Amino acid sequence: MDEISTELDSLNTEVIGQLNNWVDMIGGGDIGRWIGAFVVLIVFFILKRVLAAAILGGMRRLAHQNKQSTVANVLDAFALPLQALVMIVGIYFAIELLDLSLNIETVLFDATSLAAGFSVFWAMFRAVEPLGLSFNRLIGRFGAGLGDDLRQFFIRGIKTLIAVIGIVILLEGWGIDVSAFLGGLGLAGMAVALAAKDSVANVFGGLTIFADNLYKRGDWVETPHFEGTIEVVGLRATKVRTFAKALVTMPNAQIVDSPVINWSRMTHRRIKMSIGLEYRTTAKQMEAIVDQLRDFLKNDEDVAQTAVAQMVHLSDFGASSINIDLYYFTTTTDWVTWREIRNRHIIAFKRIVEEAGAGFAFPSQSLYVETMPENPLSSSDDQRETRKIG
Repeated sequence: MDEISTELDSLNTEVIGQLNNWVDMIGGGDIGRWIGAFVVLIVFFILKRVLAAAILGGMRRLAHQNKQSTVANVLDAFALPLQALVMIVGIYFAIELLDLSLNIETVLFDATSLAAGFSVFWAMFRAVEPLGLSFNRLIGRFGAGLGDDLRQFFIRGIKTLIAVIGIVILLEGWGIDVSAFLGGLGLAGMAVALAAKDSVANVFGGLTIFADNLYKRGDWVETPHFEGTIEVVGLRATKVRTFAKALVTMPNAQIVDSPVINWSRMTHRRIKMSIGLEYRTTAKQMEAIVDQLRDFLKNDEDVAQTAVAQMVHLSDFGASSINIDLYYFTTTTDWVTWREIRNRHIIAFKRIVEEAGAGFAFPSQSLYVETMPENPLSSSDDQRETRKIG
């Protein structure tokens, strides 16, 4: 590091010496130095345009040809800070040519040093966003929706870190003692951490959601607190759009501590129903109906045939019907498509029962009278004596 600093100082001295010699050749004096400083600024302005158009432009085109879009985007991010840095260097050499007082030179050199440091951190800050695109392969296993949220979280975190480091370094460059301030923050941080323990718990809850891949944007999720579609997976909270179209914001710590059902990750969707046959249905008819129901499900392409249960059985004698229990799964998990399949199946099951000559039972009650009274009361027995008035 010391060798690099020595080489830069040597190069700086040599360049300034050559510029002074050139100014002496054109006459020297205050006017000559101002003219030389102006020419230096013009040269570096042209150099800035050449750097942007020729060098960076050529490198961007080469990166696009080699399908290196990340490199091209990073070069685009570097363009403005590098041009600003070139002009700052030109201003530095122009100041060196001018015969200014020591106090003015010190202020101007400090300002150019601050501007140069700002340009470096500005370039790093702008490069974070395109570099974040290269995280796609790394976080692709989390899924598209959750991967986007995770990438945005890291981008914001890195940008914040660069901004904090840049501010600290620039303040130190101006002679401001930041260490004492940071030490005071450390003491106050304990109190802040105790007061913000819930927020810290939510942050760790968000990291747990990212790490365990509990859900992503667009998933249908059910917890004891809510049920709906995930809209935003944030670092502190998750926003859910319920089926009533209300927006629920739930802290991540509460979600992580609760059971989470992710319905969007169903491999199949279940259909469960019961068919009630009339008690007058014969055993032969029931056997035929059960066999036809099983054949229908086995030959339906929308019904899952492997890895899941498929059951059609007579289940019990009900209060007013003999019940057939159907339990099977569809190949699709889409809710609307599932409802259409269920609708089609109900019509098909109805047709199977009708073709077998049977019928669907409905809730009913039968009243059986074993005997009737032998001598029912006649109307004459219930007559009352007529009271005579006279």
